[in-house]
Amino acid sequence: ESSCSSSLTKSQDGLSTNPSELVQFMKQYKLILNYLIKQNPELLEGTFSSMTKYPTLLDFDVKRSFFRSQLSKEDRHFGGISLKVRRDRLFEDSYHQIKPRTADELKGRLTIQFVNEPGIDAGGLLKDWYQELSRQIFNPGYALFIQSADSAFQPNKDSQVNAHHLDFFEFCGRVIGKAIYDGANMDVHFTRSFYKHILGKRVVWKDMEAVDPEYYKNLKWMLDNDITDVMDLNFIAEVNSFGVVKVIELIPGGTDILVTEENKHKYVQLISEFKMTATIEKQIQAFLKGFYELIPKKFISLFNEIELA
Repeated sequence: ESSCSSSLTKSQDGLSTNPSELVQFMKQYKLILNYLIKQNPELLEGTFSSMTKYPTLLDFDVKRSFFRSQLSKEDRHFGGISLKVRRDRLFEDSYHQIKPRTADELKGRLTIQFVNEPGIDAGGLLKDWYQELSRQIFNPGYALFIQSADSAFQPNKDSQVNAHHLDFFEFCGRVIGKAIYDGANMDVHFTRSFYKHILGKRVVWKDMEAVDPEYYKNLKWMLDNDITDVMDLNFIAEVNSFGVVKVIELIPGGTDILVTEENKHKYVQLISEFKMTATIEKQIQAFLKGFYELIPKKFISLFNEIELA
């Protein structure tokens, strides 16, 4: 511990050394640095502040504690919001009452009253509201999310069947962000690729496994085998939306570019990104607009997609 401490110098920017030396130092002393931070969490905002730029070197408990401390610094003097909702119209009532509220207002205390039900919300009704809303968000009737092979959810590329789908996605982002902000529990489970979108990370072809296992197997077979004279593919993607098939080029001129043994890795990555990102880009952005209002990207990005799951 003494050798670790003697290597640290306090400066305006935290650990004072060049980036490569800093990372090497933190890797070497990862265990003891995390131990010291657990004993004194304020170190992450002072001497050890540079470690927040390399969150993979921080223990999950350390990240979670720092995350909550940063959220708690948000000015919470926003008064409160009271929702009066019908159980059989919980999603719609909640949406209409939350939509006009500002992000600052949503950071205030939230209380719930169910129409025609006695009781004052001392926490139990709010918990009930979160649980029921968790179910309604994934209600197939709203066509917002679809369930993947591993039972997790991701945005439905055909959600435009619901005229207000983008407003609803923004609402979902706000509500889930509010739950995290308050430390409340919502029973929501998204695909790994969608968690990556929340974190601002690029999806990779292996993320397809949880979304579409059969398609993932096809992609893996392509990469594991010589496809010369075996497959007849071009750099295009076909999108079927309500029976209408559209052909989209993955790269300029993709219609005339064959997928070969030499360029197949590029094709696999592009087609995976297309399916997991491009086809639901508007839905992702609407959700994130609402989510980031309450949970800043710089804070949630401390975590990885596995830790969010």
